[in-house]
Amino acid sequence: MCPNAIDITAIKPDCPWFDLLDIFDLTTISLAENLTLNVEFLLNNFLEIFNNNHRLMTAKGYPIKFVSQENLPAGEAYESFIAKTGSIPTRNNYHDFFNGLIWLNFPQTKLTFNALHAKDISEHGVTATRTSLRNALTLFDENGGVVVSSDYSLLQALQQFNWQDALYHTRGLWQADTPQAAFFPVGHALLEKLMTPRKNITSHTLLLHVTPCWFEQSLSEQRHKLDNFVAQLFAKTCVDSKIFQPLPVMGLPTYTTDNQLADFYHDKTVYRAPRAYLAPIFDD
Repeated sequence: MCPNAIDITAIKPDCPWFDLLDIFDLTTISLAENLTLNVEFLLNNFLEIFNNNHRLMTAKGYPIKFVSQENLPAGEAYESFIAKTGSIPTRNNYHDFFNGLIWLNFPQTKLTFNALHAKDISEHGVTATRTSLRNALTLFDENGGVVVSSDYSLLQALQQFNWQDALYHTRGLWQADTPQAAFFPVGHALLEKLMTPRKNITSHTLLLHVTPCWFEQSLSEQRHKLDNFVAQLFAKTCVDSKIFQPLPVMGLPTYTTDNQLADFYHDKTVYRAPRAYLAPIFDD
């Protein structure tokens, strides 16, 4: 494979973690006659499709675009550069491909995170230890997700690390044609890890309680609502990493058939005991 490209056939659109995302139909895009594609080029083509409906701009009014990593000046912080130029430095690897994909699925979240990072860097600089805010932003940006459910007891079971009640005994809520529980992956590193699924892959997860009719919306509307919720939560709240619920994602009923037996959740190295504090449950 060309060193300046990715092999798109390694990305399987029918994997369940893509079910709730717009992946811009990798199988039919005209560029896909070549199976190895430059990530920057590919993402900018997706961005053109996205911009037909929504022009993606930074807080300072710069249009978002994907550029080669070489455009990032030596010594300049990645987030500061994006805030000042609208240009997202992009390497030719799956990690940065998924980062771009999340920009196009949850744009307000990514724009808000960038603005918060840039402001924090301008106030505190880039230090060996991230501030509490930047640590929470980075954890969620890389490895985050949101469990949305109309069943409050299911969210409480997750909150209390009661894995079987949350993921096994409630399988019908996750798997129904109109589900009452769903997991939206938001972290781009999480998607990269899922290219080679392992039982211990764990998301830093937000828990969101909604009304049953929330799931009657289209997936596009659900993503839009979720995007605004996450963006506003981080913009208006003094957050730290304690708001995240650890969630081993391969325990999700829709993610693998391996978890059809209750014994799957008995592995204490993955499905751990509760912490000394509970992650909050937010309301839509």
